[in-house]
Amino acid sequence: MVGRIELAGRAKLNVSTIAEMEARGPETLRSGLETVLAVQVALEAVGVEFLNGDSPGVRLRPAK
Repeated sequence: MVGRIELAGRAKLNVSTIAEMEARGPETLRSGLETVLAVQVALEAVGVEFLNGDSPGVRLRPAK
């Protein structure tokens, strides 16, 4: 899985931004929509799938 530094680079964000988001844990993020979307896109690019519906959460994308 990607680390904080790689994720920040992929999302074109500062490492401290990623650390602050991680530190919030289950609390609501205070980051702006563009920041959250940048992290989502970066995670999806490395195989993370965001789920909705009966079991919201994340998982690694199944291998093809």
